[in-house]
Amino acid sequence: MTTPTSVFDRIFERARQSRLPARIESAQKDLYDLHPDLRYRIPLIRVSSDEQAADLSGFTSTARYYAVNGWVNKAIRILADNLSPLYVRVTRGAGKDVKPLDDHELTMRLQSPNPDQGAVGLWKEWVTDQMLGGEWGLEVVKGRAGSKVLELWPRQPQHITVHAGALGRRYRRDDGEGEPYRLEPDQMVHFKFYNPLNPWRGLAPISAIRNGILIDQMAQAWSRLFFKNQARPDFAVIAPEGITKTEKKEMALELDIEHGGDNVHRPIILEHGITDIKTFSYAPKDLEWLAQREWSRDEVGGVFGVPDEIMGYGKDTYENFNTADRVLWTLTIIPLVRFRDDVLTRFFRNAGVLQADEQIETDLSEVPQLQEDRSAKLEQWNLLVNQGVPGQVASEFLGLDLPDYPSGNVGHLPFGLIPVGRSRPQPAADREGRESARKARKKTVFPEYGSRAHELMWQAKQARANDYVADMQRALKREFQRQQSDVARKLRNSRVFGRGQFKTNGTAVKDLPPVEELFDRDTEAKKFIEALRKSVEDAIAGIGEAELGDLGGGEFDIDAPAVRDGIELMLETVSTKVNDTTWNELIDLFQEAEAEGLGIPAMQERLSAYFGDRKSDWQTERIARTTMTGAANFGSNEAWSQSGVVDEHMWISALLPDRTRDEHAAAHGQVVKLGERFTVGGESLRYPGDPEGRPENIVNCLCVDVAVVAED
Repeated sequence: MTTPTSVFDRIFERARQSRLPARIESAQKDLYDLHPDLRYRIPLIRVSSDEQAADLSGFTSTARYYAVNGWVNKAIRILADNLSPLYVRVTRGAGKDVKPLDDHELTMRLQSPNPDQGAVGLWKEWVTDQMLGGEWGLEVVKGRAGSKVLELWPRQPQHITVHAGALGRRYRRDDGEGEPYRLEPDQMVHFKFYNPLNPWRGLAPISAIRNGILIDQMAQAWSRLFFKNQARPDFAVIAPEGITKTEKKEMALELDIEHGGDNVHRPIILEHGITDIKTFSYAPKDLEWLAQREWSRDEVGGVFGVPDEIMGYGKDTYENFNTADRVLWTLTIIPLVRFRDDVLTRFFRNAGVLQADEQIETDLSEVPQLQEDRSAKLEQWNLLVNQGVPGQVASEFLGLDLPDYPSGNVGHLPFGLIPVGRSRPQPAADREGRESARKARKKTVFPEYGSRAHELMWQAKQARANDYVADMQRALKREFQRQQSDVARKLRNSRVFGRGQFKTNGTAVKDLPPVEELFDRDTEAKKFIEALRKSVEDAIAGIGEAELGDLGGGEFDIDAPAVRDGIELMLETVSTKVNDTTWNELIDLFQEAEAEGLGIPAMQERLSAYFGDRKSDWQTERIARTTMTGAANFGSNEAWSQSGVVDEHMWISALLPDRTRDEHAAAHGQVVKLGERFTVGGESLRYPGDPEGRPENIVNCLCVDVAVVAED
């Protein structure tokens, strides 16, 4: 047999040998036989040339990134989870004349696309595949007449082949499960992001960061090796006189046994001629994988349009998160929604399912991040009205679109709401006339429940408390973090807890050691009082000043005895209740842990999880919002009392569908003398959020009260 001389000869010879009988085993060597040095190496990345050449988006490979890369997975899930529940419907008209057609055949089909899927699942799949593949198909199944849409089925990009011909695009669907079939242009809605390299196919956003994701995978692999201590040994043992191979192996084995695993911090005893140990530090270049992972993470968030705070690694303050949430919707989700609506509208118009004045629009009216914040405009409206500008004129100037109301076209001065042009109120002819005028005035003050006036009045009051809520929320998080550190430190030093002395068969622990050793309720309540004092005092003083300003000015006296007593009562109540809750929950936590015989490390893990929930946004906001509702209304009451011109006040219920308590909604419009109590849910309350009220009557209460100004 001749020896192959050219490259082609060698290729053909290898192909020929691969078809020879099994006895010629030398021609069938695998990669590891040819390269033994690769046998124990871990392959990190496999890239085939045909995949790169066939499609830059590489849907199959990018889908794997979604499965294994945490940041890619999270960014796409954020987009999908926010966009998919939005209501997609047919509308008619434009601008303010838009009319939703909820009973339209296509609206109902979009809500129930096919027997196996609902609208949320369909659009979640759409977002995911668009981000990973840059395109997506929606197969339209029509009735025999061709005008009725029966079903809508999703088609992933790797299952669609586009054929461009003289008559337009045709599609071929092949998912490997059944016989491939062709689809006409009116049977396939083809969503695709613009691709400058191929006008017939889409280009995925993830294509721009494929290299970054690959590098991130390599950085993760490096970190795995790094932490397994295979990147470099921690120290070297110095023996100037030398040791034999047998002694070397014995020493390495002994070090591994005595100082590996849980014994890594035990001291090393030098013997057998060993005189020194040299520890190694890691050069900065060995830690560059940390920076590389951060760059890859930032690339993913930037390309998918998800802000740092939403991804979970930005400065997640209350204000930053709210701004980031609006940015996510404004710059990322809304363009995706408009893109989807436009493609669907054009397709179904061409198919004759939609009329010329009909379109598909996503309902965004219930998205809280897109609602206009009117608090600033309401403050400007209030300022203009107090300067004598008629309320209706100020409303039109600021674009508030307030409803018409009596005296809305008349300017008033702030003192007692005196009409402009009058030096003082005109006295009534007699007592009966004065009483009828008083009753008529109360009717105009009372806002009907659910009306626009009710909404604006409630929002204006709530807006004053929002900053104080955020401030108290931060103080609560700091205190819970302090408590977590203190309890964890005491637990580490405890000689009773975590020793297995109280292990049972899963039943309750009878003789639990005193939890006071780890958490003292009274001491913690006092610390909370001092930590929250500034937030409560600032809220009461700020809102008191604002209420006096509305009544014509004056300085709020926060040092008045009644005010100081109210502040102390509020601080003592919230601090005691919060720490009583923590105390009871810690008892349950330690009872369960001791019954299971857990050690201190396992207890600390449970403790960390508990305080993690205690510090969460929803828990701290609930406490802060409840406290500040009481503080705001208390400050208002004290300001009205100091003004001398308020004789009554009115309960205004929160306007939150499915959240406002029935008893609180029933109390809306209730008027009592200043200093007297409202009757709400069978209980007497001085104001909404009264700390003396029952928890079920004040927790998460967002009601407010407003002043009824004296006639004279």
